[in-house]
Parts: sequence; C-alpha cells; structure tokens
Amino acid sequence: MNSSSKIVLDRLIAKPIAFLLNLIAWPLGKIISYDHSDSPEKVHTIAIAKLLGMGSILRATPMIRALKTKYPKARYLFITTLKNKALLERLELFDIHLYIRDSSFLNIFFDVLFLLPRLWHYKIDLYFDLEVYSAFSTVITTLSLSRNRYGFYIANTNFRRELHTHLVYFNDYRQISSIYFQFARACGIDKGDFGIEKPILKDELKVEFLKAMQKNKFPETIPYIIINPNASDLLLERRWPMEYFVSLIDALVIDWPNPIFILGSPDERNYSRACWGKLSDKAKKNVVNLSGEVSFGVAMVFINKARLMITNDSGLYHVAASFKIPTISLWGPGRPEHYADTDTRVDSFVFYSPDIYCSPCIYRTDFPPCRGNNVCMKSIPPKEVYKKACELLKINADADTSGMDRIFETQKNKKFDIIIKHPGY
Repeated sequence: MNSSSKIVLDRLIAKPIAFLLNLIAWPLGKIISYDHSDSPEKVHTIAIAKLLGMGSILRATPMIRALKTKYPKARYLFITTLKNKALLERLELFDIHLYIRDSSFLNIFFDVLFLLPRLWHYKIDLYFDLEVYSAFSTVITTLSLSRNRYGFYIANTNFRRELHTHLVYFNDYRQISSIYFQFARACGIDKGDFGIEKPILKDELKVEFLKAMQKNKFPETIPYIIINPNASDLLLERRWPMEYFVSLIDALVIDWPNPIFILGSPDERNYSRACWGKLSDKAKKNVVNLSGEVSFGVAMVFINKARLMITNDSGLYHVAASFKIPTISLWGPGRPEHYADTDTRVDSFVFYSPDIYCSPCIYRTDFPPCRGNNVCMKSIPPKEVYKKACELLKINADADTSGMDRIFETQKNKKFDIIIKHPGY
C-alpha cells in the first residue's frame, strides 16, 4: 500500500472513528476519575509510537534517553510499522517491539486487532504518540487505554482534543528533536542532549560488509563515496533529478579513483539501476549499485565507513547523521532547519533553495503543489554540489562542468505552475 492510499484511509476511515471516540470519551471523562500521576514510582510501562519515518525514529531518541533518566525502571515499548524493524532492533532502547504490517488494508486491520489486547495487557502508564497528522495513530492511542496519552496538536487535529490527556503544540519551525523533547518536558524533564542514538552494528553485519566488498573486488580499507538518489514514496518529489546525480558522478570519477556505491531499498532497485545505466563508461567501472543487494543492516555499515555521503532527504540521511560521517544533503519539499542536523560540523553541508514559493510543502498538503515538477530540487545546481564534494574529499575539481550547466538550465527553465485548476478550465 503506497502513502497516498494510507492518507485516503486515514481521512475516510480513521478520522470519523476518532470523532466518534470523542463523543464517547468526553462524557466518560466527566464520570470516571483517573489517576494521571507521572511520578517514577507510579510509572511502570511506557509506550512510544512512530508508525512512519525511519528518520523520525532516530530523531526521537534524545527524548527517549531523557525519559530513561526519570523512569529507569520502567518497561519501554515501541510501536511502528514492520518496515522499521531492521532499524529498531539495532537501537536497543526498548524492551518490547510491536509491529503493524502496512502493506494492505487487511494486514493493518488484523494487526491492530492483535495489537490492542497486547497493549491492554501491558497496562501502559505513559503513551507518546509521535505522529502529528494521523487520525489512525490517535485511534490506537485512545484504544490502548493508557493512563496518560501524549500527542501533538495543530490547527487540523481537533479530533484529538478529548482523546489525549496531554497535548503539545507542534511548532514546525523548530528542529524535530527539540519538538519531540517537549514530551519529556511535559513529564518534568528539562535537560538532555540532542545527539541521535547510533544504531549498533554487530559483528555479523561487518562480516557481510566484508563479503560485499570482496564480491566487488575492493579491499576493506579503501575509501569510498555513498550516493543515495532515492526517497520513499511518502514524497518522491524529494529526489534531486536523476540527470543531476548522473552528471555529478560522471564529474567525480575524473579525480576520484575509488569506488562509489549507490544505496537504496529493494523497492528502489530499479530507480538506482536506471541511474547507474545513464553513467559514462568510465564511471560505470567505479560505481556499484547496491540498492536492494545488501540488507539494511549492511547498508548502515557501508554508511558508517564512508568518506562522504551525498543524499536526498531520506531515512539514510539520518543514519549518516547518527554516525557523524561527512554528508551533503539535498532539500526542497522539506525544510532542513526542521529536520536536518543543527550542529556546526564543517563536514556536513546542506543544499536548499529557500526562495522557491511552494517550499516547504511536505506534511502541509496531501499532494505536492508542483505535481511532480519539483523545482525546489531542480534549483540546486549540480556544479555547486560537485565543488562542495571535491572540497570535502580534498580532491581537485578538474572536471568539465559545462554539461552540468546545460542540464541545470534545461531543468530549471521548465514551465512551472502550482495553480490548481478546475477540470473544466
């Protein structure tokens, strides 16, 4: 099930259920008196739910560490979708992982039916719903019957009003880890660090990494670059144009003699393969497409050992940020001040075109105003990314960039229209 289908189901099914639960919860709240104490001696089980967004899970880890300082003896549950399992099991912050398969409506329906009795069994004292816009997550939060239910509110989430016991304003002009940390503040925790938790890379993953290097006839210690041209279907408009990535890689191999690896998920294999197929013959000798060829765990080892990663706004970017490797990240539909690193590392560089009228749009509309013509990403010149990459790699920038300029001008000058018109016009 793609992201668009999930949004439709959330609007048509989950939201009416949430409003119905409001009608039930409001009178019950007047009749039944609950103990909402959050003192450590009364908190035995804590649940955190983030259904979508690998990067969001990593960005929430400062809040979770802060909770553990006040509630060190509590049992911690994490609720998410099955696709985040590989990441979650390498964080080792939680005692219990609960997963929902979101590949189809029936899978979601039956998994929720099995999930709710487990949540009731655990008798949750604090439940933190990290989803901002989702009525579906609100329904699960409410039906968990947790003593304290924390959630975010914005203008169009009135369906949460009587369902959460604690609502925190979601200010999307703040960095996301700082926003999540407001839940810890709601529990009386004022101090904490905002460093992302590093996924734990066990020895078996490192063995698989060595096998992948040997398969491609590269020594273990050779320096290499990671390229991630992909973005999940949450918003494909986050992808920098494929032609830009191709021209960038073709230029880099002029002075970079070592491997360049393309990473992505199995679902992104074909897109990455198409990108590789457009490379020059010289570049193809240096570039290996690993999308879907290695597990997510092994991909994290590749990222951890990389000399540089060039990536769109995606989950893999946040993995790179957790390992603090040099990165160049490319932003458009999302605002980097909201989701990127806020530190002052000289080896982490962000490209963003703030003058594009409709940027940012992600999470603010159900579909992008540009309808695929993502000028925010097309406005990032490949020549500038190339120069910055050479600077971080400490290599010469000797490639002929005139081809980059031509591609950039062609893409940048395409007709752009964000007006939604009635079909009769």
